[in-house]
Amino acid sequence: MNWKDIVNKPKNIAVQYLIQYYFRRYINRMLELSIDNENKKIHAVVELKGEANPIAIDVQYELNVNENKDGVRITANSISISREWINSIAQEFTGKEFAVQGKDSTRLFQLLKQIGII
Repeated sequence: MNWKDIVNKPKNIAVQYLIQYYFRRYINRMLELSIDNENKKIHAVVELKGEANPIAIDVQYELNVNENKDGVRITANSISISREWINSIAQEFTGKEFAVQGKDSTRLFQLLKQIGII
């Protein structure tokens, strides 16, 4: 284990918790998570509800926090999912911007950005 692993482990645990919380309706368990902060990429292996085997998900994203409007805009520039049918659906969302509104959401994303998670 190198020093980057020691520094990034708490960040990855925090993001893992947030992803599991936000997508709790769909995810039974997250088996693997890695975050490349420099290139804005996330890799995850999850057990989805209704799926017999885990799936791998890779996302390259952009994040824009607007403090004045209490909002966060997220764009998935590329999405790759190991299940063909889910991957086909995900491609419809590639390149589209999604808004997360509310002061609590903005504060959370600002905190994650400040500590280098996103």
